[in-house]
Amino acid sequence: MLPVTEIEPVGTLYYFGDPMCSWCWGFRPVLEQVEQEYPELNRVTVMGGLRRGPDVPMDDALIELIRDAWRRIAETTGQPFDHTLWKRHRPLSTTLPACRAVLTARILNPELEWPFMVAMFKAYFTEARDCTRVETHLEIAQEVGIDPASFSETLSTSDVERALSEDLRLGDSLGIRGYPTLMLKLAGEYHLVSPGYGPIEHFRRAINAVYESNGIEFTRPESGIYS
Repeated sequence: MLPVTEIEPVGTLYYFGDPMCSWCWGFRPVLEQVEQEYPELNRVTVMGGLRRGPDVPMDDALIELIRDAWRRIAETTGQPFDHTLWKRHRPLSTTLPACRAVLTARILNPELEWPFMVAMFKAYFTEARDCTRVETHLEIAQEVGIDPASFSETLSTSDVERALSEDLRLGDSLGIRGYPTLMLKLAGEYHLVSPGYGPIEHFRRAINAVYESNGIEFTRPESGIYS
């Protein structure tokens, strides 16, 4: 088998998510732990487009569905949620404006894409801010170190629409229907790590199984958890 060190690039871990996906928010600590424990994998964030409908406000039925989901996800993951959002705002039912905002950050500064995504998570789920509004996007851009004027100018460009189409097309081509989803690409092939949320142990087993099937040896002697 081929030994792997922490500095050798091995493959790419594709994270399919959405800035308004509550399970994605719940999954954030696990994802970041996976990334920390497998530094030889390049991670790529792909916008999922959780809801791709028209730009209309959420109706009461959708709001109640999401509120119930937040309660379950908080119990399962321990992640915090601020339900006062629903007293202050009625966000758009589509999540595409939020996806476009993250992609704008990617275009302007790829290193700030994930910090921007995390800031969107926190704004929507823990700070009761409407992440379908451009005003919120501009505030978050400034908070993470992106010039709001440049962000505003880029947000409405064809580059953002092209990036969104490419992200959605990739997810659709791989048959991804739920978020979060992790796919590991090795030697040109995609391997499903997990469709949905799970504990860190699940992802260790899944990634290690893909490594083993591809003849890649990967252990962490200092912890023993990968042996």
